[in-house]
Amino acid sequence: MNVFLRTLCLFVVAVTAQLDGVSQAFAQDEVAKEPATPKKELPLDVGQQAVLSRFDRFEKELVQMAEQLRKADPERAELLFRTHSKSQQERVIGQMRMIHELLGGKPPQFGDSIERQEELVASLLVLLDLLQSENRISEIEAERARVNAILKNVNKLIGKEKDVRAKTERGADTDESAKDQEGVSKDAENLIETIKQQDAQKQADQEARGGKPADSKPEDGEGAPGDKEPDKAADKDDKPKDPSKPADGSSKPKEPGDKDPKEGEPKGGSPSEGDPKPGDSPSSKPQEGQPQEGQPQEGQPQSGKPQSGKPQEGQPQEGQPSDQQKTPGREDLEEARQEMEKAIEELRKQKDRGKASRHQDEAIRQLLEAKEKLEEILRQLREEEKSLTLASLESRFRKMLSMQLLVYQETIRLDKEFQGSENDANRIARARQMATQQEEIVQEVDKALVVLREEGSSVAFPEAVEAIREDAASIVQLLDQAKAGELTQTLEQGVIEAIEEMIDALQKEMEKKGDEEPQEGKPQEGQPQDQPLVDALSELKMLRSLQLRINRRTRQLGRMIEGDQADEPEVLKQLKTLSGRQSSVQKATYDLSTGRNK
Repeated sequence: MNVFLRTLCLFVVAVTAQLDGVSQAFAQDEVAKEPATPKKELPLDVGQQAVLSRFDRFEKELVQMAEQLRKADPERAELLFRTHSKSQQERVIGQMRMIHELLGGKPPQFGDSIERQEELVASLLVLLDLLQSENRISEIEAERARVNAILKNVNKLIGKEKDVRAKTERGADTDESAKDQEGVSKDAENLIETIKQQDAQKQADQEARGGKPADSKPEDGEGAPGDKEPDKAADKDDKPKDPSKPADGSSKPKEPGDKDPKEGEPKGGSPSEGDPKPGDSPSSKPQEGQPQEGQPQEGQPQSGKPQSGKPQEGQPQEGQPSDQQKTPGREDLEEARQEMEKAIEELRKQKDRGKASRHQDEAIRQLLEAKEKLEEILRQLREEEKSLTLASLESRFRKMLSMQLLVYQETIRLDKEFQGSENDANRIARARQMATQQEEIVQEVDKALVVLREEGSSVAFPEAVEAIREDAASIVQLLDQAKAGELTQTLEQGVIEAIEEMIDALQKEMEKKGDEEPQEGKPQEGQPQDQPLVDALSELKMLRSLQLRINRRTRQLGRMIEGDQADEPEVLKQLKTLSGRQSSVQKATYDLSTGRNK
């Protein structure tokens, strides 16, 4: 599975790099004032063809791997099939072919190809998100549980520290207050140590998976953080430095301010060998534009480049987690503990309770800062989880829709070809084959329903999916009896309509998530920490759609009834199903209005 993820990442990188190459070539054509010496043009169309071939091979291997995993790991196989289906829906291969044609035209159409490459990269990222959704959702759930446990302990520390501060301000015995403060400080120390162990374990797990920390040292060719970009260095000296030439740049004019080397010293102003001469600085002044090893370049902070043998600031020492891998609020907890220790010292002096109280106030402030950061990371994890869940559901329902459309078309064809011959062997065989296909749709609906039930924040969406499942199961029974008439087709139309509404609703939710701006600062008071998968307005719209479908189905069944009473078993069964569905909609509406789903 990781091989596919890395391969897809390479596709995104390749297309992005190709986009940069096209942009640069196009910009050079725009700024050229006169024909220059003919240069060998970059074969962009050839590169695009290579990417196209690789992705075509990737899609075939994706299907092959899914077939191999169908029995051993059906869930992962289903994810691979959905990824392939999403690739077909996004028309990734078609987009690549179109870009290849644009780049290979006479002349190449750079403008259109750039726009299409941007769309292609977005499509590839959608596939990447889908492939990562399975493991990432599990990781998010585990991380949320961990952060929630830390937040619970931080809230306890805040309560205990407030109690100790209250005792201090009331004039309680200083020895007793110091003892209580020591207990809170010990609890904070234990919590910090637990967080450190968790951070170290996360880093070890990431390294074991072959991952690279976000702020780790880049590989060759990527450039080190804090170093100047090559083009900026070149601009400073007008041409790149030749390592084989002396550092004083004897091949170019002397820069203003440069001093002539003293007699007996090599050019460049640095001592020949051994220790520096008396009176000289410990390290010779580097030439302008060329920083000495271990020293920052001009305009960069000292921590911008690592000194020899020391890690760069912001990069972890060996065995230590990086700043980006540290749990949010960990540093605030450490500062809060330091303030607690200062308060203990002041209490033991038995002189100034005011200083001890101020240190306790600062400790409380730092604990509250840690709490806010933990709540913010929980909100971010929840938003990411919702996005992945919505994308996964949308892809699954699209697969259901394509499967249901095939069954519906075959049902119409079967009804026309064998009209009047209910007991024909060929009709029965084909109908039962379609029933098997419909049963696969029921299984897909069950998987989507499990996701929504486990997520737990939505009321109307699970009810809508449950209604789809009931109708799909009824279609299985009718097709198994070789019944492809009006009732079967009506149910299939209802399922298609319901799935299309579900896809539309999920797409709108994903668009809203993308348009929402991240909240800055402290969250609003009274705002729930865990936002629901969909908002209340979307829930109401889904309940309205459910009620409209019940009304429409009731009228359709009414037209099938001759007389005042229904006597056909299938119609009676559908009326009973509608009765239960109406009761479910009523209950869901009540739960939504009273907030029982929260």
